[in-house]
Amino acid sequence: MWSRWFPIGAAAIASALMYLSTILGSLGAILLAFLSPLPLFAIALGRGWIAGLAAALAGSAIVLFAANGLAALFFLIFCGLPAALLARQALLARPLNEDQENPDLEWFPPGMLAMWLTAIPATGLLTAIVVAGLQGEGLEAIVRMEVEALFEAMGTTLEGPLALPPEQLAAARELTIAVFPGVAGLQWAAMILVNGLLAQGVLARFNANLRPSPDMRDIRLPNWAPFPLAVAALLAAVADGTLGYLGWNAVPILCLPFFLSGLGLVHALANGKRWLLHVTYTLMILSFLLPALQFVWLLLVFAGLVDHWADLKGRIARNSN
Repeated sequence: MWSRWFPIGAAAIASALMYLSTILGSLGAILLAFLSPLPLFAIALGRGWIAGLAAALAGSAIVLFAANGLAALFFLIFCGLPAALLARQALLARPLNEDQENPDLEWFPPGMLAMWLTAIPATGLLTAIVVAGLQGEGLEAIVRMEVEALFEAMGTTLEGPLALPPEQLAAARELTIAVFPGVAGLQWAAMILVNGLLAQGVLARFNANLRPSPDMRDIRLPNWAPFPLAVAALLAAVADGTLGYLGWNAVPILCLPFFLSGLGLVHALANGKRWLLHVTYTLMILSFLLPALQFVWLLLVFAGLVDHWADLKGRIARNSN
């Protein structure tokens, strides 16, 4: 009994403390908060998704007593439930063939895991649109109010020799308002993805993982994957108001699985060419400092779209064999 519940309790305490570190307000605390789903993923992928869900509920109870109900709810929604849900999907498996004596299993495919990962922020965006609409203001109006207040608070820091001209500052403000929910959804998905990969990597290092680590080269998206993206792009292009705002912010989120598939294509092309991976990841990191390099992300999304229709990874694998 002790050996079963102690890891769950330890994961809950560690995750809750990392999440609560945001009250410190330092850069290190932000990093700890970003990694707060890591213990939950570790227990879920190492002991089963039920254990991960129990740790998530226990962690939210700790946050409730240490902070307040809203913080506990955010912890459960943004950290706990995604870890348990994705771990449940990742641990789905079935026999590779009908031979019951064959121990080989077919695990839940990486491409569908990418779609489930995308569904989490997409559902969050749709929920925010509905809730804000029921309140009467609408999500765009709420985001505009918050962003304008943020820009006003930053007014003194934006002055000086490096200050932007008023027209550029206004354009930056409007762009932030236009894409803020979509960018926030991508950041949420990135947090979930990074922590899941780190947890699986640590478990595999100590031979404590329940399933083999997925290979980026094995990402195959379902046939219907482009249709939600096409609908969102159509809404962004032709619709106004709430539907147009939904489309604008859903497009970057729905590009995520194609970005991961495009990155998998780079991994397939880099078979024996490690320099290609080094160049790709270096450009991705530098793009946060040099906006001119952000085209790399768009190229990877485009590569994922092309691969979806042409099955380039499959052709590379067949040629290698």
